[in-house]
Amino acid sequence: MLKRRLELLGKILLGLIVLLVVFLLFERFRGQIFLARYKRELITKGEKLSPEDFRSSHSEADNGAPAVAEAIERLKEGAVLPKHYPPRMKLTVSGRAIVGFRESEWVDDKVTNHWDQLAADLKTNEITLAELRDSLSKPALNNNLDLAQGMKLQFSHLWRGKSLAHWFSSGTQLALREGRLHDASRELVAEIGLPRLLAEDRVAISELVRISMAAIAKADTWEALQATGWKDEDLVALQKVWESHDFAGGMARSLEGERIFCDSTSESLRASNDDTFNLMFSGDSQMAAALAGAEFENSSWEKLLESLPYGDQIADFIRKQIYCRVWRFCWSYQDQLRNLKNLQRLIELGRSGVEKKSYQAIEDALDRLFIGAREKNFYNRLRYPGPDTLSTLSKTILRAMHTETDRSLTLCAIALKRYSGSHGNLPASLEALVPEFLLSVPVDYMDGRPVKYRRNPDGSFTLYSVGEDGKDDGGDATLLDEKKGSRALWARKDFVWPLSALPEEVEAYRKESSEK
Repeated sequence: MLKRRLELLGKILLGLIVLLVVFLLFERFRGQIFLARYKRELITKGEKLSPEDFRSSHSEADNGAPAVAEAIERLKEGAVLPKHYPPRMKLTVSGRAIVGFRESEWVDDKVTNHWDQLAADLKTNEITLAELRDSLSKPALNNNLDLAQGMKLQFSHLWRGKSLAHWFSSGTQLALREGRLHDASRELVAEIGLPRLLAEDRVAISELVRISMAAIAKADTWEALQATGWKDEDLVALQKVWESHDFAGGMARSLEGERIFCDSTSESLRASNDDTFNLMFSGDSQMAAALAGAEFENSSWEKLLESLPYGDQIADFIRKQIYCRVWRFCWSYQDQLRNLKNLQRLIELGRSGVEKKSYQAIEDALDRLFIGAREKNFYNRLRYPGPDTLSTLSKTILRAMHTETDRSLTLCAIALKRYSGSHGNLPASLEALVPEFLLSVPVDYMDGRPVKYRRNPDGSFTLYSVGEDGKDDGGDATLLDEKKGSRALWARKDFVWPLSALPEEVEAYRKESSEK
């Protein structure tokens, strides 16, 4: 009797094992078939799925990026740079801003810095900075990233490029302080053009660093426009560089490259169990958190195992030698397909952002994509352990639209400066800038309409975007209720080009700085 029961139990176990193997094979083949079919669909639609589609057509002789990378390494640290660069466009609670180059000194990280120290640092690096400006002006700037490397791709060039923005920014600020406006224009042209250094990377992280570079350049452009005595040709030079950028289109193109990067990462994970385990479970891995989920974490077998002797080692063995291997064999193709589909949705939204130029429309579309995708059941947590591309990359499109709005306001501000220099007063409307100073009135990417402007009775002007809510509050820079205490321009009812700070605000800023 016992023998029969054991035989029956053995047959049941064998049957369960066979069913499990069949199930895993079915899931693997299902993933492979649907992944291959979806890739064929994308190729038929003309989408770029090969790293070869992103190769530069320029010759290496025209490529200034290698010389830039080499020259950055030769910049010598001084008493101030690169750690304690001058303040620029320091915002007040009211939405106005402190003019940094007019301050006699500045405190950073409890260190008081002086302009003569900055001048000495720039003098020491004068030849190298000139070489950098020359290299940045070359027809091509290509870091030759191999997107096929996937997760093994290195991005060390990003922090070097961003650090260069602070060097040019400091040169701009010093020249402004000393009244050398032509020299300030030269430094600022290089600074504004610096995002071009990463434009051919075609990955989202590079595009985000480009946006950070543009934010630094925007602040220094604001600083420059507070100075008087500009020649029109110098302002034209600044305007042309700002006009050459395209951050919304750049982000859409970077998502195309991100697709290659993610696809190559999936292939790498299938080839290496160690890489898969490290990505999913090492340190503060987002994939580990996503795999656990709130409910799963509270009743986890891992929690029970880890309470036992050698529980940590047993849990790691199960994660690495069982789960990771099963995932690579069975579900990695399905996860790759999910990422490709989500990236395609984001790419199409990015292209739509370029066309519609409406933040609110894109944000609403993203919300619709997220409906039903926020929660994962237990089985989907096993198949899709990592945070999907919708959650990790969706905000990049919105960031690019912020930057485009910032760029539109910057172009208007430069054109207004040129108009007042030529006519002796401000125009009654932005339309008066066309076509002498602008080809057309720049668009507010928050609502897809022209940037807003009015001339004030005191001789100043109000230049603004309607902000994220798409509602025109007449250039009201009042902080939103939930943003009280913030100094950020986007935390206000409208996104307003700052006026220079009032004397009492300057005094308060100096007092606050001295107490740091």
